[in-house]
Amino acid sequence: MNNNKYKTLLSNTVVFAIGNILVKLVSFFLMPLYTSQLTVEQYGIAELLNSSIQIILPVATLCVIDALFRFSIDEDAEHEKMMSTSINLIMKSFIIVLVVCIVFYLFSGYQYTAYFYLLFVATTLHKLFSQFARGIGHIKRFVASGVINTLTLVVMNVILLVVFNGGVGSYLISLIISFFVAAMFSFFASKEYLYINIKAIDKKLLKKMLLFSIPNIPNMLSWWVNNISSRYVIMFFCGAGMAGMFTAATKIPSMINLFVLIFQQAWQYSTAKEIQNDDSKVFFSRVLTYYSGFVFLICSALIILIPYLARLILQGDFYVAWKYVPLLLVAATLGAFSTYFGTFYIAIKNNIMAMTSTGIGATINIVLNLILVPFIGVYGALISSVVGYLIITIIRMIDTRKHISLNINYKFFFIRFALLLTQSIILTAEIPFAKTFTLICFIIMIIIHLNLIGIIIKKIYNIIN
Repeated sequence: MNNNKYKTLLSNTVVFAIGNILVKLVSFFLMPLYTSQLTVEQYGIAELLNSSIQIILPVATLCVIDALFRFSIDEDAEHEKMMSTSINLIMKSFIIVLVVCIVFYLFSGYQYTAYFYLLFVATTLHKLFSQFARGIGHIKRFVASGVINTLTLVVMNVILLVVFNGGVGSYLISLIISFFVAAMFSFFASKEYLYINIKAIDKKLLKKMLLFSIPNIPNMLSWWVNNISSRYVIMFFCGAGMAGMFTAATKIPSMINLFVLIFQQAWQYSTAKEIQNDDSKVFFSRVLTYYSGFVFLICSALIILIPYLARLILQGDFYVAWKYVPLLLVAATLGAFSTYFGTFYIAIKNNIMAMTSTGIGATINIVLNLILVPFIGVYGALISSVVGYLIITIIRMIDTRKHISLNINYKFFFIRFALLLTQSIILTAEIPFAKTFTLICFIIMIIIHLNLIGIIIKKIYNIIN
């Protein structure tokens, strides 16, 4: 068997891991700074403003940046046309959003409107330049851009939040500066200015890119509903303080999201390259086997560590939010599997079912949120999140069989999921000897994965050699 495809996936994963782990570690240790320098209400408002960019960006840009990345991977890609055409659309989106923000400010007088617009511009430029660098194969520069973004954020946070004791405005300014600096790094390090030519703007190419990207708009908005909308529902029914605590609790499951992000960045490239190969079924099935085992084991281990990690990350009044983390980890695990299957839609350049599955999950999520949160508070949001992601995963598991044949042991998959869900419920409910029972669940998880652990270690050892 040819190991080149495994080598490519593994080497790309390692490169992305180095950068992303550094980024997340820094972000991880920034949480105590935020929870000590900002009140629960301030942190809730700042994060909601930051999260709102995820709604505006895909709509305003028509998700053309996603198309720019995917189309740039192809061997026959015309990079100058793609970059010039994309930037032309992005510049128009800046003008439209500026007009909307001015009108909004005139009617509302909202004090953070200017911050929001600048954050939108900086975030969009960073995504545009970094994703193009990634698409043309500048993997290390793409990773370096993320590292520079985070390090700049640290410096600005220390200066503005600690030294000058700033509030929400200082937090947002730190984000704006960090995204802009990282964007400029990608732009100049990858010499992207060489790909910009007003004469290269191609309307036919734009139409082709938009046919791929526009279905991703409702998909991105649906992901926002799954990931972010709960915070708004909680804030409406329970107040900004509870929304801030819920948001802080999501930082621990970000460890799972970190692994998913690292894997996804490498996996998108591999699926696009291998989707047409005759032996892709074997490759994709084996990767799923290794991936699923790793995700279940990591999540199970994190559930055991939650009470201890929370003491480090969640300072002061935020600590009580630790009890929300176990079910958030379960939702993150399901999100990891929906990401795996969703990548196939990108590979075949067909986002329709990605949009449909995410839309169904998001609709169920928001409906359950509105029903449950008024009665059981944050726990309603947790249940809604788990159910929403479970629906998305099941739909994609079934639908992707139309495009690629995978060997999936469904019984084994859902046995492991049931074990993980049981472990999280035990800790959340704080039943007597909860920590002991969660440890037993983890040991069982290890036992049923012993063979897989041995195979993965051997595979990695052989590839490295």
